[in-house]
Amino acid sequence: MRSRTCKSDDGQTITYRVIDDRTSTQTLVFSGGLGGTHLIWTALARVLRASYRLIIWDYPGLTASPSSSRVRSVSVSDLAAFQKTVMDTENVERACIVGWSMGPQVALEFSDRYPDRISALVAICGVAGRPFEDHQESEPVAAALGLRAAVPGAVEWISERIDRIEKLKSMLRKIEHPTRWAKRLGLVDPHLDELVFDAVIRDFIDLDPGTYRQYVKAAAEHDASHMLGTLKLPVFALGGEKDRLVPCARVKELADAIPGARYMEIRGATHFLPLEYANLTALEIDEFIKQRVTN
Repeated sequence: MRSRTCKSDDGQTITYRVIDDRTSTQTLVFSGGLGGTHLIWTALARVLRASYRLIIWDYPGLTASPSSSRVRSVSVSDLAAFQKTVMDTENVERACIVGWSMGPQVALEFSDRYPDRISALVAICGVAGRPFEDHQESEPVAAALGLRAAVPGAVEWISERIDRIEKLKSMLRKIEHPTRWAKRLGLVDPHLDELVFDAVIRDFIDLDPGTYRQYVKAAAEHDASHMLGTLKLPVFALGGEKDRLVPCARVKELADAIPGARYMEIRGATHFLPLEYANLTALEIDEFIKQRVTN
């Protein structure tokens, strides 16, 4: 992947990567989540790059997209504008947006603000808004953080107890192979690529806690549910059967609320579905685009 940068209207540096298939007339723009940078798309990009032009961008202040100072305030609306900046820089008039985790919120906000710039939405393990309302931790993670398995008021928990996240980071720093640890606890699929996910974890460890808090706050406060019933856009939503961060039932609710949307549940998948089941996901995305998207 070739790494590039551009500047937002407020001076933020946005880092993104472009994978060109010069014969393709369709561009896919990938918008990630909290703690999963461009690396979360590694396996999926390997498959889709044969048929599409891919643009994968990182949020300012989170790992690959640096910030000259800590991000003091950010909103999902800001992120939609940042995505437009990336597309403008690459002369992309219209694209299919593929969002993971927080990414579908950004994509829906983008659709509301710039309806002529989006041809379709693929929502992976994400919802329209307020993603932490049904947030649940598995027992092993809850034990590691000193929490009970079900966390009521998860928004307040994350905002008020970022120090617990920092303790988790300290613990992960001491683990030589964190993905193996996660597999043993049943937190990720046994077939997950350990080298790639170890790198994802290292990126998470390096996150600035103040910046991370601002992004969590942005996700928690945003809600695009009001627009779903009138959304005139091809939508494909995918949920992971074993996703404890965004339960697949909530992803299905997103699809059910959008006229004509398609929903698929991936058996065995966790919140890191794009890395765990890349071949199947790429096949389904390709079929969806060929059937539903007009260039």
